[in-house]
Amino acid sequence: MDVRPAPDLGVLIDGSVPVKTAAPIMEMAPGGMSRMAADRLAALTEGGARAACALIHLAEGRNMRLVGGHNLPPGFEPMQQVPMSSTLAGALLRTGFPLVISDVETDDRVPLDAPVRAVGIRSYAGYPVRDPAGAIVGVCAVMDYQPRHWQPDELTAVDNGAQACTAFVAEQRAHEVEHQQRLYLDTMLDSLDTGVAACTADGRLVLVNRSLRERLNVPPEITTLDGWTTWLPITTPDGNPVDRSQTPLRRALYGTDIRGTEYALHTRHGRRLMRVNAHPITDRQGNRLGAVAVFHDITEARRAEHLQEMLSRAKDEYLNLVGHELRTPVTIIVSYLDLMSDAEPDVPAAELLPMVDAARRGSERLRRLVEALLDLSALDAGRTELKVTDIDLVAVVTNATCAVEERAQAKNITLTQTTPARMYVQGDQHRLTQLVTALLDNAITYTPAGGAATVTVTTAGATAVIDVTDSGLGIPDHERPHVFDRFYRGAVATELAIPGAGLGLAIAKLIADRHHGTITINPPGARPGTTMHVELPRALPADSATIPGRGAA
Repeated sequence: MDVRPAPDLGVLIDGSVPVKTAAPIMEMAPGGMSRMAADRLAALTEGGARAACALIHLAEGRNMRLVGGHNLPPGFEPMQQVPMSSTLAGALLRTGFPLVISDVETDDRVPLDAPVRAVGIRSYAGYPVRDPAGAIVGVCAVMDYQPRHWQPDELTAVDNGAQACTAFVAEQRAHEVEHQQRLYLDTMLDSLDTGVAACTADGRLVLVNRSLRERLNVPPEITTLDGWTTWLPITTPDGNPVDRSQTPLRRALYGTDIRGTEYALHTRHGRRLMRVNAHPITDRQGNRLGAVAVFHDITEARRAEHLQEMLSRAKDEYLNLVGHELRTPVTIIVSYLDLMSDAEPDVPAAELLPMVDAARRGSERLRRLVEALLDLSALDAGRTELKVTDIDLVAVVTNATCAVEERAQAKNITLTQTTPARMYVQGDQHRLTQLVTALLDNAITYTPAGGAATVTVTTAGATAVIDVTDSGLGIPDHERPHVFDRFYRGAVATELAIPGAGLGLAIAKLIADRHHGTITINPPGARPGTTMHVELPRALPADSATIPGRGAA
């Protein structure tokens, strides 16, 4: 006897309530997905055996379920469930051989509490039902109310019924396997982040998986390929419309393999760039069964590639610019040191002093560049904490103006300051002085000799406003969005060989940001030049920095 062990599963009473059982049971009430087919098979078996009734049980885990019957005895079904050890089917399963009983009352193989005794059954003939592998999976049996000797042709009818059940079981198992495979496939497709759509040869849309369905919010009425291609919000990456006859799924259905073609899908979350593969589905004979299209979202990958290109370009520009800015003062220092090294030992010190001064200027330029780079890095990374106090912004602007006054005079630039007597704000005095100095320094650098630069301080409610205006060369419209980018150098600076590393305005913007302020370039007016416009809140949030008397942030 081929007995396959199985876990002790719960059994459904009346098809609904799970019950834990300690031993296998037999369900006496008919049930199952193919009740009608099993009932008809039981009726045929009953007729072939010339019996009073017939029944078919099939295994369900460790238990047996009555899946079909004909002319079952009154009172048989209400018994519902009985222990397997009490039944004749259980006795058959223990031996693995057919069980033929002429008289229930005199055969000692019949348990005393067997259900057949309670309903008046006197004779029984049962044959094992086997699956295609030969394992016993059920019992096909006939019964009578009178003792009888079963004839060979009658037993053959029962055996044939059991064999027919084998085919029935095989078909049922095949349907179960197919159902499980389909369920597995559907679950797997729905778990993918990649979008999948498929249609049949006649244009019926049979699949739009969860990823694509949720991205596009596909209407339920879209059930055909024509409806899909008409509705699908798809364009080329450049935004041009796609001819409906050229959509990926339709092209694949008519035999075109699509590999790696890029489209844009306009989803409810915005525009997404997709790489699409689409293929026809055919059988082994080449007959067309349908088509499938797979949508890979490459939006983030493209964005990362673009960012990588920008970073690579910025790195190259940084290396070129900083390399040039570093090379110039280093070259000056080395050149003058070489000259001093080549000088005769008895050369008077007075003749060497100009060389020392030139080397010192080169080293000072180098120091300023290195300090600017370190300062930018510290501000950008948040490693520099603002030391916020109540300060007079007018005094800050005055100190910055004094710091650049010598440079302005050297270029004959008129430097004007228009401010109220005082204006108190909360901020880091050193950093705000650095900000104003950078703006004034930029104005003087890009203003030709004989020009003018003005710094004004005003207030607008709870906001302090600083405007630095010059009569210089101005900023072209296409360069304005990049002025505060680090290492950015405009075309004028390159053409006129104006020295600088493009860090002053970048640092100024970081300082304004850290003070919860803004710095912008006012639109150009009727006169030439540029106005840098700074707005700073006069009172900072308590978590902006270390504020004396208020605790650390």
